Amino acid sequence: MSNTVLKWLILLALVLLIISFISFWFGGKSFSENQVVVSVEGPSQALVGDEIVYKLKYANETKLELKNLKFIFTYPDESIVVDNGKIAADLSSNFEIDILRPGQFGEKEFKGFLTGDKGSIKNAKAFLSFTANGLKTSFEKSVTLATTITGVPVVLSLVAPPNSVSGESVNYIFDYRNESGNDISDLQFKFDYPDGFSPQKLIPAPSAGNHTWSVPFLKKGAGGRITVQGTLSGKEGELKTVAVALKRKIFDQFVNFEKTATSTMIASPLLGLNILVNGAKDYSSFPGDFLEYSINYRNNSNYNLIGLELVASFNGSMFDFETINSGNGYFDSSNDTIVWNAGSVSDFRNLPPNKSGLLNFKVKLKPEIISSFGSRNLFVEMSTRLSTPNVPPDIGDEEIFAVAGVTTKISTQPGIAAFVYHNDPNFGSSGPLPPEVGEETVFTIHWQITNPGNDMSVVKASAVLPTGVSWKNVVSVGTDQPDLIFNKNTSEVVWDLGILPRGVGVSLPKYEGSFQVSIKPSSDQIGSPVVLLKSGKLSGMDTFTKQPIIVNIPDISTSNLIDRPGEGVVK
Repeated sequence: MSNTVLKWLILLALVLLIISFISFWFGGKSFSENQVVVSVEGPSQALVGDEIVYKLKYANETKLELKNLKFIFTYPDESIVVDNGKIAADLSSNFEIDILRPGQFGEKEFKGFLTGDKGSIKNAKAFLSFTANGLKTSFEKSVTLATTITGVPVVLSLVAPPNSVSGESVNYIFDYRNESGNDISDLQFKFDYPDGFSPQKLIPAPSAGNHTWSVPFLKKGAGGRITVQGTLSGKEGELKTVAVALKRKIFDQFVNFEKTATSTMIASPLLGLNILVNGAKDYSSFPGDFLEYSINYRNNSNYNLIGLELVASFNGSMFDFETINSGNGYFDSSNDTIVWNAGSVSDFRNLPPNKSGLLNFKVKLKPEIISSFGSRNLFVEMSTRLSTPNVPPDIGDEEIFAVAGVTTKISTQPGIAAFVYHNDPNFGSSGPLPPEVGEETVFTIHWQITNPGNDMSVVKASAVLPTGVSWKNVVSVGTDQPDLIFNKNTSEVVWDLGILPRGVGVSLPKYEGSFQVSIKPSSDQIGSPVVLLKSGKLSGMDTFTKQPIIVNIPDISTSNLIDRPGEGVVK
């Protein structure tokens, strides 16, 4: 064979090789891992307790058969998964597919309940391992779906003293409220007490042991309180944490859905510290009130204690810091504290054994309630800490300190507005205006009630119809609200509401009731407006502070017409 022929044969072989390569990649069964599609679909936001449906979708968009596909779906942490009527212990689920041909696709659903805190992010994950026909390499893919918890159906609030001396009595106050749009059944609240706590008084009585309370049914907007009193013991500086878990019944088993916790620090007995507000430990306040704090300190040891510092910390949105009178202390607006040291208090240079002293400061509460939908009750807290790093050698601690705190409950500030119409948007008009002697004119009076603060009980709005004003027995109230009634014996209009929830008129609709009255003016009323309603008031009891609340309603006359101002004088 000549060299020329050999060269042409080699060139032809190269061309055929290139054509085969191009045919394989562009016309044959090429493979790209990116064409194996795996995804998890589900909500990006959810509430605690929502049942989430996850969809794991898969597809083979390659030109090769996929083999030995092994899927692992993992639920978010703390999820509740029901399997065959039981709570599953394993938060992962596996399934396999032998062959997934080109163009084939499918999906599988996974259901579970989310639990956790508001704002937490819950991640669901899917993992896939597989091989491709004709390829020796095994492949893996994984995807994640994040869901943010945006709210909780039952708001929990747990209050404990910030600090306590070992062996002293402490109170744990736990409040709960159904802020979902539905009634909720089969709830349990379980306390997890810290080591060293001995329960002594529990209100109401628990359902099981000294730590579990059952709530068979909780209406929307309703709530309750559990108070636990006992002694707390521990070492100085030890942090004692109490927690409460909300459990819901699923398939005859109570499982955790929400949790709240707070802590108390065991204080040193070498220093004594006590704080009162307006002369009391349990003073109940109101918006706009002046709070005068008194701090008593004492050296309970047998040592001279030098270089002491006292810090008072404000906690609460209702403090009006522009009104602070810090006495001889320094108010630090950057962290809302008042500080006293040896430069401002001579005792703090050298505090002899058994020596005590008193410090005072004042602050006013804001005049109006700052409503917070997430917080059940209104209160402010003051915590104080007296300390020195100058520790006598035989004590052995790095610091001697004492802590004390006081919580001041703030009564709610309900409001009631009264309006009167001649031509009411709902009831229309009847009779002449301006009113005429001997002619009947009908008026419609509206009451609108708001309550930005705490829940109220035994709530009642009432007012008196003066002589010459007649009750028309035409009333209108909001959905699920009790009717207005008229007591002929006392000539009183009464709206007995019973419970007035926190948030009415803020996060909840206003309570509104309307009723009609009429007048037939006499000749001696010519030239004057006629009083339609007098001696009005809104009364009730603040369920948090246990303080009675009374709000007066201004008298209403024909001169107060909303739709026809200035036309209420009798002709």
